[in-house]
Amino acid sequence: MCFHVMIVEDEPLIAAAMQMLVEDIGGVVSGPHMTLADGLAAAGNGKPLDCALLDCNLGREASWPIAQKLAERGVPFAFTSGKGPSDIDPRFSDRPIFAKPVDESRLKNFLEALKPA
Repeated sequence: MCFHVMIVEDEPLIAAAMQMLVEDIGGVVSGPHMTLADGLAAAGNGKPLDCALLDCNLGREASWPIAQKLAERGVPFAFTSGKGPSDIDPRFSDRPIFAKPVDESRLKNFLEALKPA
């Protein structure tokens, strides 16, 4: 069974590291999506998603519309942030936050917990 993870990240090196981590645990990556428009289109296209990793800030735009779309679909997601919890829209304060630089072991544990059995 495939494990589909959407990555929304505008920093290519960080996106590549996350993609490698997802693939190392047997996941299939949607993305990395580097803009709000691209991420929003991917979140709403109806393709299977088991979870998503969202950078809070995509250039000058926030990823909140993507988070809202994923929440409406019931897709679990976590944020990656350079600032930590203070960077998160209060609507999504219950979601996990991985401060950058992301602790790969914590991120791996988060993903492993969401993998289908």
